[in-house]
Amino acid sequence: MSAPRDFLQVKQTEFTLSPGRILISVPLNTDLLFSRSVVLLTDYDEEVVAGVIINKPTPFMLDRLVDGMSLQVPLHIGGPVSPEMLFLVHNYERCHAASALKPGIFFGYDERMLQLIEQRADPTIRFRFLLGYSGWAPGQLEDEIARNYWVVANPTPELLFQTETSQIWRKAIANLGKEYEHWLKIPESPHLN
Repeated sequence: MSAPRDFLQVKQTEFTLSPGRILISVPLNTDLLFSRSVVLLTDYDEEVVAGVIINKPTPFMLDRLVDGMSLQVPLHIGGPVSPEMLFLVHNYERCHAASALKPGIFFGYDERMLQLIEQRADPTIRFRFLLGYSGWAPGQLEDEIARNYWVVANPTPELLFQTETSQIWRKAIANLGKEYEHWLKIPESPHLN
């Protein structure tokens, strides 16, 4: 039987930081916003490190907060930086204003993209609207990883667009493999036990 210290030890993955990777919060991260969060990295270089949280819904719908949009889809918290800005993660490869992060995962939009979504013109389009983003100073994210706040992984379109928002963190952990499945047994609020 392993000691509790081993049970809580964070084993880092072999993935390096780059746009298109995800950051998975370790189970005992107590930060109010980032606890049990999954962040999609959108930018990673010497000057800019940014991403969007993909599994923190708001109580607001798109049509209530975005002028000209009548689509009733939930908005998500992308992060604490610029919460008034709207971002879009989607699977539509023909949006010229979007950056390709991974096959089937794109970040950004233009008016044509919003029209396609609003008119439901292409039933294969999957998406998440986000308010704000998450950003790190140079070296800050690497320090947080070294302090075992995050593990780095590869996302799939299925994880981002077809997994129920409340299950994204759990599914991301399960996708890491057997070495991490014990994290799923750690309660969200261990201090309440």
